[in-house]
Amino acid sequence: MPTSDNPTRSGGLVWFDEPAAPRATEQLSRKRIVAAAVELADREPTGEITMRALAARLGVRSPMALYRYVGSKDGLADLMADEVYGLIRVERGNGWRAALGELGRTGWEAVRQHPWFARLAFSRPPLGPHALRMYDSALAELEPLDLSAADRMGFVSTVLGHVLGSGLALLEEQAMRARSGMSSDADLEAAVAPYLERVAAEGGHPHFSRWAADPGRHAPAPQSFERILDWLLDGLATQLADRRP
Repeated sequence: MPTSDNPTRSGGLVWFDEPAAPRATEQLSRKRIVAAAVELADREPTGEITMRALAARLGVRSPMALYRYVGSKDGLADLMADEVYGLIRVERGNGWRAALGELGRTGWEAVRQHPWFARLAFSRPPLGPHALRMYDSALAELEPLDLSAADRMGFVSTVLGHVLGSGLALLEEQAMRARSGMSSDADLEAAVAPYLERVAAEGGHPHFSRWAADPGRHAPAPQSFERILDWLLDGLATQLADRRP
């Protein structure tokens, strides 16, 4: 169902139109629908939901009643994604590194709460009010650096790419654990142990086998989100230093 009289223009984007006014006997609203959709997606290991399941959660007989408020399933995805963009903060007034550092850390908190957000963020354009506020705040902190428009957005995209890429990995791991029934790292290690023992016995990959047999290989975690974020910010700082005379 298009969100406007010209579906080609809107491309399914929910931001072109205001939601329909509720009927006097109706308890639905765009806000209530989005909140229920977020809760439903959080409960699903894959983050996937259907309009039928959402309607049932809201106590609505037909999913078609929801389209009056969100336009289409893509429109619902836009609204859900922007709800999570609202959790991402940008520190203001302390320079570009503090700004992008907070964007990265709060973005990671957001995708850990809502792993499905990473998939939606890659599949829908970030044009909602929360997303635009996040980008505008980040770009404002980069303005004094005298970077080109492409480089300013490149700095933001570098950090967001780390957030969303890490979120996709988290989502896929969550779905894999649900499919396999292996909810803990110990379960996974026990499942692959016989295969790794065979690989070690065959001797074809001695360096990998030596690493796999080392009890300290995961302590401490070699690539935490925060550590990689610091590496990325260090790299961006190096780019700025190289530009100076």
